[in-house]
Amino acid sequence: MSSSRRIQRVAPLAGCLAVALASMAVARVEPAAPKGVAEQMASSARAMLAALPDELGRKATAAHTDEERTQWAFGPVQRAGLAIGAMDEGQVKALEALLDTALSSEGMTMWRQVRQLESELRRLESTPEKVATHRDPDLYWLRIYGSPDADQRWSWRFEGHHIALHVDCKPGRTPSVTPFFVGARPVLADRDDGTQGATVDVIGALNEAYRAALAVGGEGLPESEQPRPRDIRMGPGSNELPAEDGAPFSDLKPKVRSAIADLLTTYLGLLDEPLRTPYLFDPERAKTVRFMRWGGGDLDGPRAWTILTPRFALELFTTDGPDHLHTVLRDIDRDFGGK
Repeated sequence: MSSSRRIQRVAPLAGCLAVALASMAVARVEPAAPKGVAEQMASSARAMLAALPDELGRKATAAHTDEERTQWAFGPVQRAGLAIGAMDEGQVKALEALLDTALSSEGMTMWRQVRQLESELRRLESTPEKVATHRDPDLYWLRIYGSPDADQRWSWRFEGHHIALHVDCKPGRTPSVTPFFVGARPVLADRDDGTQGATVDVIGALNEAYRAALAVGGEGLPESEQPRPRDIRMGPGSNELPAEDGAPFSDLKPKVRSAIADLLTTYLGLLDEPLRTPYLFDPERAKTVRFMRWGGGDLDGPRAWTILTPRFALELFTTDGPDHLHTVLRDIDRDFGGK
């Protein structure tokens, strides 16, 4: 891990978001849409499209039945849709207004920090002979599927390197937001005071929450007996939850259950409040939840963990090194809006 990196960072989070846990079981609950959420999304999407000339509008849209809608990626690859690099300043503002309907202020900070890291990766990977042009903060794509209207089903997707957000809207139902992926590389950078800090605030908060869970759990939070996977198991092409493993919540002490639940609520803090509801649970009643981990809290070493429920999972994995990290929230009932 290089100690010579110094990255100009956007405004940091005030701290780990505290989210009240709802007293509900993890069993399937189809939440009704809070008044205004779907309308705000539809209105912002229409404003986005209205800001585009016809040629760009055609790139930004597709039919809701398009098979490409349920394909996704998190690497630096080309996507269908309209890239930020093709937008003018006003259109980018319209895009961010749409993103703001799904992401909290912490989520908007996350997106800007992830995007900023593309410039750092270009610097790190370019050589005198070749510029790493695939590392580009303008290579993030928007695509809207169907006609944005709160009275009918439609979807939108925002994707690029290390971020994937898939929103599906159905009348009378809280919009779904999965698959929802966030990654970071590098994970740490030098601060002005000589210490190191997280390049993406939520990743730093998740690392601290994981260390706290290990400190509380001690030997009562053993590592998984299964070989450590090389990356998230619910990536593109995987539509099934991981096999059950690790420690059942019912076997853990209350303080440990609460500490692990903090990992989930920290991640959900990236979403606008109404969109978190399907994933909140009371850790004291969550008998069907399991927690599995590989590695300790040392940020210089490999680490991975999964919170697994009967219908959704949250995963965090370091990949080709401790300074490259992937996270994903998947929901087998609500990914891409479900059926």
